[in-house]
Amino acid sequence: MSSPDPRGPQANNASGNATQNITQSGDIVLGEAPEEAGRRAKHNRFVKIAISVGLIVAVAVGFAVFRIEQQSQTTNDLARKGPELKSDLTLSKVSAYIAGGTSGEQRYGEEVTKTTDLHGPHIDLTLANIANGTSLITKASITFNQLQSLAPCSAEGGEIVVSANYQFTIPDDQQPVPPAKPFTLSKEIAFEVVANRHDALELSLGNKTIIEGVSPWIAVVNVVLEHDGGQQLTVGPIAVVNTGDISTFYPDGDQWVMPENPAPGCIEKNTKLVSDILKTPNLVVSKEVASLDRTLQRFKK
Repeated sequence: MSSPDPRGPQANNASGNATQNITQSGDIVLGEAPEEAGRRAKHNRFVKIAISVGLIVAVAVGFAVFRIEQQSQTTNDLARKGPELKSDLTLSKVSAYIAGGTSGEQRYGEEVTKTTDLHGPHIDLTLANIANGTSLITKASITFNQLQSLAPCSAEGGEIVVSANYQFTIPDDQQPVPPAKPFTLSKEIAFEVVANRHDALELSLGNKTIIEGVSPWIAVVNVVLEHDGGQQLTVGPIAVVNTGDISTFYPDGDQWVMPENPAPGCIEKNTKLVSDILKTPNLVVSKEVASLDRTLQRFKK
């Protein structure tokens, strides 16, 4: 019996380019041809590269999905919560003038006639709300700092009595003769100025009762608008005048109708009253107050 070769495994020629190795135990292990070994090594490298690239792509995709889910969650949270809505009510413009369109009735003895075109002072407020939330005005107040009758300049009277439905109606106990003490009229309203918009709020004011032959009055007022949970916007002072009910003394467009022969002292009294009012600081002057001043100045000349 032969003993194992002490030199270890031996390589013997095999078929083709392959080799055979004989181990110490006598087993024969066939080796691969060099070409086959090269192909296998190249394949193994491709497999390793593919696995590495796959892992990198998987990590990238996972991170992208995480970011998308995170952004989606943030968007949903904002959608549920919503942006904080705020209003910013400010005054853009104020004007005052006499206009018709007020309803009421006219009484002559027992005869009563309905009307829808009584004339009286109007205050037009252009309001701005450059913000992302709607502004709600819930209350408007008009304070009469001064209310006084003009001298009539002619004697006239009659039996016609007019009752008017102004938004802010001067009660009968606040007559401008003698000059009324300061007082305030308030009214609950619901007026919205939507976000990023301008809107106009018109307020009408006048006497509850007008008797034929009564002289026009002139007033200085302030307007206070309460809005958005108790905030206040103050406008004024504003000088306004009404029409009165004298056929020879009333505003007519850009001038006033005056009697040909005004009563003695009438022009002087009215000129002083209007001049004193026009000295009020930061006064907004209605169209008819300005035209009355021009008319009186012409009479003085």
